[in-house]
Amino acid sequence: MDKALLEKIIANKNKKKSFCLVSQADVNETILVENKDINKHQFSKFIRKAINEDRLILEEIDDKEWIFNPFNPPAKLIIVGAVHVAQSLSILAENSDFEVTIIDPREAFAAKERFPNNKVICAWPEDAFNEINLDERTAVVTLTHEPNLDDIALKNSLNSKCFYIGALGSKKTHKKRIDRFVKDGFDLEVLRRINGPIGLPINAQTPQEIAISIMAEIISSLRNQKDSIEELRKNWKNR
Repeated sequence: MDKALLEKIIANKNKKKSFCLVSQADVNETILVENKDINKHQFSKFIRKAINEDRLILEEIDDKEWIFNPFNPPAKLIIVGAVHVAQSLSILAENSDFEVTIIDPREAFAAKERFPNNKVICAWPEDAFNEINLDERTAVVTLTHEPNLDDIALKNSLNSKCFYIGALGSKKTHKKRIDRFVKDGFDLEVLRRINGPIGLPINAQTPQEIAISIMAEIISSLRNQKDSIEELRKNWKNR
């Protein structure tokens, strides 16, 4: 492998950036395409598909076979609120190869023994989010029902590139949340990024079932590249 290419691969991996190696079969030449350059490339559709689906793709284009080999850093899940749902959700996320961070200023909740495999930040969201890079491989979930905790996290997320934002709460609670954010100057179209009530419509009841519905929605958002899964909730009348 070309030394310059190898150095670029190592640099992007160290920076935890997504990229794709593009090469023509039977031709000893490979180029590295970073996320920021995808739209400029003639094969942007195939590069984006490989990165979104996290799998190598072979495509025949103009009678030539091309290889699109993606490299993604682990997706991240930031959970605000170390509640029962968070415990189940963190396990599901770990099993789905997400790096999980728990944020909660309440020491009794943010106890390391409750989340032994995760990074736990016992701090207010306005402080905790200073330590976190909310990039395009990041999902943010708020579970506290407390506006003084959830709202800060949601506002930080809305101003970031994170691929998913979800907030626990009923339709009534979510409407009040949206009304507060509109008063704070947020545009309604931007606020559509907040998935609330959170989770896919499976009529989940227990903390474990709610966690499953949330994780399913996060994965759907990641794979479909949609900020909002609103259309899947239009007829959800169970909450």
